[in-house]
Amino acid sequence: MNRKLLIAIVFVLTSLVANAQLCHYKYAETISENQGEITFNVYVFCDSEKDLSASAYLSGIRCVMFNGVPGTKFNKPLLPEGEMTLRQKNPMFFDDLYNIRYQDFVKECVMLSKFKKSGLEKSTLFQVTIRAFDLRKDLEKNKIKEGFGI
Repeated sequence: MNRKLLIAIVFVLTSLVANAQLCHYKYAETISENQGEITFNVYVFCDSEKDLSASAYLSGIRCVMFNGVPGTKFNKPLLPEGEMTLRQKNPMFFDDLYNIRYQDFVKECVMLSKFKKSGLEKSTLFQVTIRAFDLRKDLEKNKIKEGFGI
């Protein structure tokens, strides 16, 4: 009994620590869409300048997956179930995506404003181009999301 409780506590704490490492973000505006790639601006709230670039990449991917990008074919989230739910169901997939493979789905990421620590709602503006079609196909291939369309 104690072993099951210990495993449950470790799992919950690991999930909380992993979630704390992800910076907050806010969609700003859509710039363009071309052949499955979408370019948009996103505000990234991050305390560490060292982690800012990776946080911007991940913010772009998370925006497409869990929020959608208005004015594009991907205006609805690819994964409407929500990030917390899916990370609990598929922890290995998301750990791999967020730590290693995220760069495969970002074509370009450009900082548009100077770095500002996130305290008191300060953010840094980025323009990101996400390979949304490739991301969608990867989610299907890994059975995170069932096939889209017909």
